[in-house]
Amino acid sequence: QTLGFFFKDAIKKFIVTQCILLPVTSLLLYIIKIGGDYFFIYAWLFTLVVSLVLVTIYADYIAPLFDKFIPLPEGELKQQIETMAKSIDFPLTKVYVVEGSKRSSHSNAYFYGFFKNKRIVLFDTLLEDYSALNKEPAEGEDGENEETKSKTKSKKQGCKNEEVLAVLGHELGHWKLGHTVKNIIISQMNSFLCFFLFAVLIGRKELFAAFGFYDTQPTLIGLMIIFQFIFSPYNEVLSFCLTVLSRRFEFQADAFAKELGKAKDLYSALIKLNKDNLGFPVSDWIFSMWHYSHPPLLERLQALKDAKQE
Repeated sequence: QTLGFFFKDAIKKFIVTQCILLPVTSLLLYIIKIGGDYFFIYAWLFTLVVSLVLVTIYADYIAPLFDKFIPLPEGELKQQIETMAKSIDFPLTKVYVVEGSKRSSHSNAYFYGFFKNKRIVLFDTLLEDYSALNKEPAEGEDGENEETKSKTKSKKQGCKNEEVLAVLGHELGHWKLGHTVKNIIISQMNSFLCFFLFAVLIGRKELFAAFGFYDTQPTLIGLMIIFQFIFSPYNEVLSFCLTVLSRRFEFQADAFAKELGKAKDLYSALIKLNKDNLGFPVSDWIFSMWHYSHPPLLERLQALKDAKQE
């Protein structure tokens, strides 16, 4: 990205973040103050509503402030996506292409929406036909010669239609297997537990005294002390457990794509995505077990290998 685009993006992010964070934080502090003995229930319900609202409006109102979304044109790829979605009863309404190439070469695909209003978003970098890096410059531009053009052609970014469908098969596997719902439930259970423990600890004067607040117990300071410091060991353990669960979900989604007959295409797509996303295929197993929410490339390829050979 250009320097101007970087600063423009940073300013937008700051403004949007403040517009959301300031009122939400203020309301949360107010709820804690007037909620009485059971304020943690009201605080949890408030954060639940806020998170659901943000998930609902993000793709339609917040994301377009940063990226350009265009409907995927009619054609073979769109027909194949709609056919695959219909085969697994995925309630697809629209398919978009997002202009991710203006930031980086990172490729991805995702879906969003509640109930019967699901939409699929494809990064332009995921598609060979849409990636800006694959577009040939005009003749004579920058004095480009035939050798340079041939090198550009040999370094195509993105995936073929069959590989895009395999990647989508993996993403739709997350929906079909209920991974999204499970993650939401786990997140809300954790949120409720944290607010409950916060209610238990907020009255402990020694916590505030340890940070220099001897005579007062500001609610905002209490939130920072308890959530940032007291919960730190718990958050590390929880993060590890969620990483293990996430890796399990990824293997299950790969297996779902395999059941759709996409093993061979997913195999080649994962290799291309790893290259386009500048991933390194080899990793220490202890480091990856603790830090990587997605299994390393070689482990995923090994799981797909038998089906690919078949």
